[in-house]
Amino acid sequence: MKLHLYILLSLLLFSCKKKDNTEPTINITSPASGKLFMPGDTIKVEADISDNDVLPSVTFKLLDAVYTPVDHQESFAINATSYHLSFSYLIENNYLASGSYFVTLSTTDGVNYKNEYRTIQINEIPRTLKAVYVLTQPDSNHVSINKLDSTNQFVHQFDLSGDYSSSTINSRYSELDVAGKTYGAFNQVDLNSNLVLFSIPAYNLTLPSFRNLFLRNNLAFISYFDGNIKAFDNGGQQQFHSEQPVYYQPGAICANDKYVFAEAYYQSPDEHRLAVIFYPSGVARQEYNIGIDVASILSIDDNNVIIFGNKSGNGKIYLYDVVSNGANDFQTLFGNVIYSAVAIDNDRYAIATSNGLYSYQKSINNLIPIDVSESIYSLEYNDLNGVLFCSTGRKIKEYDFPQSGVLNSILSTDSILNVRIQFSK
Repeated sequence: MKLHLYILLSLLLFSCKKKDNTEPTINITSPASGKLFMPGDTIKVEADISDNDVLPSVTFKLLDAVYTPVDHQESFAINATSYHLSFSYLIENNYLASGSYFVTLSTTDGVNYKNEYRTIQINEIPRTLKAVYVLTQPDSNHVSINKLDSTNQFVHQFDLSGDYSSSTINSRYSELDVAGKTYGAFNQVDLNSNLVLFSIPAYNLTLPSFRNLFLRNNLAFISYFDGNIKAFDNGGQQQFHSEQPVYYQPGAICANDKYVFAEAYYQSPDEHRLAVIFYPSGVARQEYNIGIDVASILSIDDNNVIIFGNKSGNGKIYLYDVVSNGANDFQTLFGNVIYSAVAIDNDRYAIATSNGLYSYQKSINNLIPIDVSESIYSLEYNDLNGVLFCSTGRKIKEYDFPQSGVLNSILSTDSILNVRIQFSK
């Protein structure tokens, strides 16, 4: 009889516990709804939290407009039925974009879950110029990385062993990616410490290993001579790999949110095609026989790219459309070889050629010579102040592009491979 009574009382207690429908209460008194902050600011968080049961803890999160955490979270022990929370939250993520965000507090009594939020506004930190790096080649076995100081003098930072094919700079994570060619490795370098974070050695003995680099959404896309196209994040983890096998050598590459575009050279028929690869799956979509040795591919939107290259010693400019799998032949630079191109805005481009510097405006198909005094080999554009850096061999020219005036000329004792700009983000 006593056993039956004990079981009955236990069931009644369990049943009462399950029927607890009282949610915890969270009353946020600070910050005020709509209050404005910037990264680096401190949010004063005040809230009163209570429940009819003991609450073990409460958690604070900062979420974006689609409820994704965007900064560190904080948890606080309660172990009581009521609690007054008061703490200062430092916004540590300096790369938050301007917009609406949520500060949220959540807790549970083991049965009922409660989440309360306030909407705040965050204004992003303006992007600023952090450093200008110059990559030079002191000899055939090294790449030298230098900074330009305030007087445009070269300040040596470090050297990398090997030869050179291309480079990119990731301002978000202060990293420099440098790809060798035949015997140089693909290196990712921390620009704060100048230490190599990870490295992929060259794999061919006499043939090239790496062809081209392209930075998109903090991923370094790299084309391999053996047909692979891969992308690595700032930690050196592979995040993309094109479908294999393929029977072409990928060269110049470009990526947007939908596709990866690559020059596809078929050696046997001596054909230059454009390969379109779905991103992020890596599955091939289609190819187009572009018929030119591609120097640069630049994305206009998801379905359109502008292509700069050469055919029979003449520079060519094409506009390619994914949907129609066709290209329009916009311009021919007769007797003039294109080495590289960069976008100035959505309509204008700077072109480095064997005859000098050109400006191209896509909307009106207008090609203008800016400076044809000497060959230009590589370009880098600072969109904050409209300065274009042009490498001419052992000299850097700075232009107020697209104006024709030269702002500065900087001489180098070594051959200049490229200029790379680091911004604050």
